[in-house]
Amino acid sequence: MNVSSFISLKYFFSKSKLHIVNIISSIAVFVLIVASCSFFVVLSVFSGLKDFGLQYNRSFSPDILISNSSGAFKISEKQLDFLEKNNFFFTLVYEEKVLLSSKEKTFFGKILGVQEGYRDIVEIDSLISVGRWISPLSNEVVVSYLAADKLDLGLFNFGNRLSVSVPKETDYSFNKNPFKSDVFLTSGVFNSQDENDQKIVFANLPFVQKLLNKPSDEISSVLVKSNNVGGDIKKIKAFFGEGFLVQSREQINETYYKMIKTESLILNLIMVLILIIAAFNSVGAIILLIVEKKNSVKTLLKLGVTKRQLQNIFFKHGLLISLIGGFIGLVFGFLIVWAQKTFSIITLYNTSIPYPVSLDLNNFFTVFLFVFLICTTGAFFASRNSLSIKL
Repeated sequence: MNVSSFISLKYFFSKSKLHIVNIISSIAVFVLIVASCSFFVVLSVFSGLKDFGLQYNRSFSPDILISNSSGAFKISEKQLDFLEKNNFFFTLVYEEKVLLSSKEKTFFGKILGVQEGYRDIVEIDSLISVGRWISPLSNEVVVSYLAADKLDLGLFNFGNRLSVSVPKETDYSFNKNPFKSDVFLTSGVFNSQDENDQKIVFANLPFVQKLLNKPSDEISSVLVKSNNVGGDIKKIKAFFGEGFLVQSREQINETYYKMIKTESLILNLIMVLILIIAAFNSVGAIILLIVEKKNSVKTLLKLGVTKRQLQNIFFKHGLLISLIGGFIGLVFGFLIVWAQKTFSIITLYNTSIPYPVSLDLNNFFTVFLFVFLICTTGAFFASRNSLSIKL
């Protein structure tokens, strides 16, 4: 251990003759503990909320979505062969706005005709909280909590079926019903916080195509599962050609992802500003220590300690404050996040859902890096000017 390290450790762990210096040093460490703890907790909560929101995106949005700019389209055998030969795992979907009714209660929604493999493309199962998914080749539907509540729907209630109505495409007179309807049996209810998703009703694709008078090859979109989204999108675009939109999940939910990135940037800037303010306490502690140790500094200079070594003493003292304060703060932050994740101490407002948090190592390193850089910079400038203070 060199001279500067030994003396800086002695100054850090020994009590000063001036009580105010001890108080300022303790406050500097305490403020850094609180700041780094808060930074870690806030980042963990934000990561948890981001994952919580992205879960809903994964429940409704595929890795890749193929659609037509003009709306519904007929998918050709050639296109299906291309997807199959390239080992794409895909499913077909037909989407249409409909009128939902039950016992004279009505609700405007959107029906999604899906195939059996739909659940392997998107994670809708994670949102079904009551009942089960629709059985293949059945007239069952899965609705949202909002639709079930507004229409007073029950599961497998044959006396209270869901009626789905769409306008007739043929000409009709005033004394005839302008709507074509079919009845479905509710098999499950999913939960979603998104207003648009709450209007969705899932049904088997053949039943939806029959209701809408559409041929079996007419669809609204193709959902594709992919492990190489960028490369697969280029390949699909090259084959399907113009007129088709091939989008990733991030492109489908572009506004949401942009909002997440913006919020993350603003959050980090705010927390960095708080850390910068907290770092001023360690700078003040270094300056007070220089003033308090002025006699010791004079002695050290006479004993042959160089200016560089002297500056390193106070620099390392500030470094100790930042490292110890930051590390203790991170430990407390980790314990708080772990307790919430393990015991679900806090829940979302008016729900039993635990407030989402995420124990991400990236957050740990981010906080430690910012604490180290900011406090090290402050300690560096304070120690560089140590000799300019009148001793």
